[in-house]
Amino acid sequence: MGANEVDFARKVFASYYGKAEFRIPKIEQREFGIGNQKKIDARHLNFGNAQEFRNYLCNNTPMFVSHSTSYYDFPGASPMQKKGWRGADLVFDLDIHAEGKYGAYAHLGRVREDVIRLVNEFILGDFGVKKEHVVVAFSGNRGYHVHVRDPAYLALGGDERRELVDYIMGQGLNYTEFFSLEGRPAKLIGPKPSEGGYRGRLARGTIRLLEESPGTLSRLFSKEKERNFFISGINEGNWSRTSLKSNDIVERLKPVAANLPVNSVDTDVGVTQDLSKLIRVPNSIHGDTGLIARIIDDIAKFNPWIDARIPGGAPIKVRFIEDVPAIEMDEAVGPFKKDDELELPQYQALFFMLKGSAIISDAKD
Repeated sequence: MGANEVDFARKVFASYYGKAEFRIPKIEQREFGIGNQKKIDARHLNFGNAQEFRNYLCNNTPMFVSHSTSYYDFPGASPMQKKGWRGADLVFDLDIHAEGKYGAYAHLGRVREDVIRLVNEFILGDFGVKKEHVVVAFSGNRGYHVHVRDPAYLALGGDERRELVDYIMGQGLNYTEFFSLEGRPAKLIGPKPSEGGYRGRLARGTIRLLEESPGTLSRLFSKEKERNFFISGINEGNWSRTSLKSNDIVERLKPVAANLPVNSVDTDVGVTQDLSKLIRVPNSIHGDTGLIARIIDDIAKFNPWIDARIPGGAPIKVRFIEDVPAIEMDEAVGPFKKDDELELPQYQALFFMLKGSAIISDAKD
């Protein structure tokens, strides 16, 4: 990206930061990091209050800004051992990894569905966190961040946080252990849909599959009488109300079990486990896209191409310096060929400039 594009982006960013709403609890206890060439070029910054932070962004306008998940006595101290750790938010990073510069954006909807499951089934459900302690934010690029600010979780160490991620991802999950043969004649006893955790999740998922695609587990269940009889047994924890053999029933549940975990939680678990990790500041701008890491009130209705764009701005005339595939934003955009020159809405022009695919049309390569 050339100097003209960098200058343009900084002006847009600074204008936004002059009015942006930041919700950073205990900001004076957070370490901050900023980046221009990389996402974090410098860290160990700290600010006494939100106005100090805003002034810094308006006057210096980095391309990326992050804050610690941890709280410290001396957040600006270095090295880390001198900061005086006081606890940390529990943060989850859900991301899409795909080939090519633009490959991930077609899959944002799938990550959003995983975020909904993570929050509703695991954080609010299994972990018992209250909704007011959960903040969901778009990452500004290829995924979402979930911040859990429940005091009950602040003191957890790295190993405990790793265990929570492993649980969410289903590491070591063996659903066959949910079943046993009991009584004479032997009955297959298993989880009920009313149960919590993975047991209840398996039972509810099985019933949902039987109702939505009854022939998937067995052609037997295409018959309403057979299906309803089996479902009535599952509701009571008796999985034997079918002519299928017990071991055959359990084997056929593999596809249901495979969909129980949240598989797009970042597999390196670094954001959750590393207590010195910095995470993008919610409502700041992602320097690779020009999209806001927007705090989301209703994720089911969230559309990043509409809700995370920087508001306002006149259309910008750009020239593409490489081929770009078609992308579904709030509308079909592209494909573009190298040397195509056209006027785009500001958020689209900024996006392609920051991706290194386009330049302001009167600028030279």
